[in-house]
Amino acid sequence: MDPHTGALAWLAQGAASNLLDRLVDRALDGPPQPPAWPRPDGTPAGTVEISVRQYLPAKVRTPVILTLQQDGSRTGTVFPFVLGHTARVALPGGDYFGAAMVVDPLRRTGNGPALQGIGWSRVKVAPRRMSPVVIPAQRPTASVLLGLGLRRPDGTPLFRL
Repeated sequence: MDPHTGALAWLAQGAASNLLDRLVDRALDGPPQPPAWPRPDGTPAGTVEISVRQYLPAKVRTPVILTLQQDGSRTGTVFPFVLGHTARVALPGGDYFGAAMVVDPLRRTGNGPALQGIGWSRVKVAPRRMSPVVIPAQRPTASVLLGLGLRRPDGTPLFRL
């Protein structure tokens, strides 16, 4: 399993347990909270400014679920924010993988949310420096979602397209 698939599958496991609905609600409730990353004492931090760019302009507040995973880690941290905003995160210096899921806020039903965009990017954080990162989100396809394992435990799709 490549790192992209692993990070998105990890996010999908959390989303399958209703985490996604809570994150979408939190992103839409108000101004984004600055995310915090746990780091060991004495580790020099850098700051990364993450923006998600989508192929369609956002006409309404559109939630984005961002996950960051340190290279080699099997877990990560999830941050909700809004498309068009910039997330500023203090991280220990090193290499990370960032993945973003853009959720359509107008098409949420009992069958799950509609995924409007998905993207990922490598994130390199230099200690004591600001690092800008743009994650391009593209329209998802059924084959991409299947390849990433974005399904519930019963095999049904996690998102509608």
